Amino acid sequence: MNVRIPKNENTHVEGSRDIARIMRKILLRQNKLHRKKEYFWTIGLSTKNDIEYIELLTTGLLNQNSLDPVEVFNFAVAKKCKRIILCHNHPSGDTTPSQEDKNITKKIKKGAEVLNIELLDHLVICDSKEFYSFKAFELI
Repeated sequence: MNVRIPKNENTHVEGSRDIARIMRKILLRQNKLHRKKEYFWTIGLSTKNDIEYIELLTTGLLNQNSLDPVEVFNFAVAKKCKRIILCHNHPSGDTTPSQEDKNITKKIKKGAEVLNIELLDHLVICDSKEFYSFKAFELI
């Protein structure tokens, strides 16, 4: 599902902090009950770091999500997008990635390399302004 960028947001991003801010706004559009679910998005960027698309890939239950790595590249390949960022939320408020988060990121990174798509980061966000960047912790 294609997701609208919040009003008054620039489509050009300088880094992970910009993406985390935009994605938090998207998350906060959900009512509190729906924020208890885990959402997983892919953000496609142009080579100039302009957002090409934001796609909601899955909506999970409470704190689990089922993601097929093939789904991550569907829009990127169709739109010939060469850069992506992954983002998902943790309803618990703890942005520390789980082992499953780390495993799926490794799988997606391998797929990205085969497709010549640059995986720039994977962010874990929550309702607060905290976020976790896989790139910042050198996990990408």
